[in-house]
Amino acid sequence: MRNDLGMYDRHADSWWDPHSRFAASLHGLNRLRLDHFATELGSDLRGLTIVDLGCGGGLMSEPLAQRGATVIGIDASAESILVARAHGAKVAGLSYFIGDLRTPALPRSSADVVCCADVLEHVDSWSDAITSAARLLRPGGRLYVSTINRTLRARFIAVHLAETLRVIPPGTHDPKRFIRPAELTVVAKANGLNQPKILGERLAFGATLRAWAVRLYPGSSTAIGYAAWFRRDA
Repeated sequence: MRNDLGMYDRHADSWWDPHSRFAASLHGLNRLRLDHFATELGSDLRGLTIVDLGCGGGLMSEPLAQRGATVIGIDASAESILVARAHGAKVAGLSYFIGDLRTPALPRSSADVVCCADVLEHVDSWSDAITSAARLLRPGGRLYVSTINRTLRARFIAVHLAETLRVIPPGTHDPKRFIRPAELTVVAKANGLNQPKILGERLAFGATLRAWAVRLYPGSSTAIGYAAWFRRDA
């Protein structure tokens, strides 16, 4: 089964275990995602409201709140939200809700930053999530996306190789759902999100094999995965 969303409920207890087969690669991906935030927004996020759409167990939400932001995490997986709430119970400014990231029950123009990290490739009608993100952003607010490019190289590395070797759980991805940067940019611009900044990634094969979990570094290529920043029109 491709794009097996049930795994996020079945393995929810493993979200914060960096050695589990379910979460090890997610922790590896998260390091680069958090570096992107620090580079773009600084390490002190006080005064910012961030909405993390598709937050899972809170791997992005919690450290962003620890950097001073008010963070609202939303995910469709009830079990994942329970784990996120329990793990982040003592973190100030952090809250979680069960919901569909395409129709989050939050006020318009309530966020300075919306995060869609490693989630759009799992969502039906991912463009609706971009529309929701644009609605949530205040004028001048920022959208952060990280996802997988729809290329033969990405299909081979991210699906066939990674899943066959159990670097990520089998059934994690459906390559038909991958998103080209140009497609993402067109949808973003149609929703008033401009000034795209596309960030390439480099798969560290040696580190990935040693850890038996995905390890990424900044790179110039978008052939496998990439991240992007957009700004809502003022």
